[in-house]
Amino acid sequence: MELLLSRKFSILYLVVIWVLWLGLVPGGKFDCIEFGGRLGCVGGLWPEEIISKPLKFLFSLVVAPWLHHDGGEHIFFVTFFGFMMFVQSFEVRVGSVKTFLMFFTSIAIAGILVALAMNMGDVLWPDNEILNQGMGRSWIGGSAGFFGIIGASAHQSNSRWLVILIAVIFETWNYYTHGISTFTSIAHMTSMVYGFLVWGWWIGAWKAES
Repeated sequence: MELLLSRKFSILYLVVIWVLWLGLVPGGKFDCIEFGGRLGCVGGLWPEEIISKPLKFLFSLVVAPWLHHDGGEHIFFVTFFGFMMFVQSFEVRVGSVKTFLMFFTSIAIAGILVALAMNMGDVLWPDNEILNQGMGRSWIGGSAGFFGIIGASAHQSNSRWLVILIAVIFETWNYYTHGISTFTSIAHMTSMVYGFLVWGWWIGAWKAES
């Protein structure tokens, strides 16, 4: 019981994402509706909507982290690498409320900054293939959130810069060998930097060093 109560957020998040993915939606896919002539999953982040539909974009920042692509690889990655290794450990140390706040604010900051960068890039370089791919799809999943937790949890280590270095090496492998999207990788690193800086400020790490 103590184990469960000390990991309330982690357990709730994992239960919800797996219930959704396994079959409360047909075939493990989320109901889709038309957005501007395209099919997009309900709750997914569409980068251009931060400009055209800002309220819907903000709503999606809350919904998208609970949704995962139907192929299975992403939800396994978030579950086993993200939550079972990092998030639940962080939660035991700092509590469920602070973990929840760090997880979702990391996603929000990364989502907003990357979406704004995409829109600015689309104006400056409208024919750029990478930008067009990023703007032409919706974004879902909680991986950016646990990268924020990794950044924050580095302060719990005696070698916090080593934690950051390992995460950067992993993400470099993930990008060049595994072939994840450019903007996914940028969002991961943005979230980690946010988590590292904000949690360091929260616990007074920077003040102590100065």
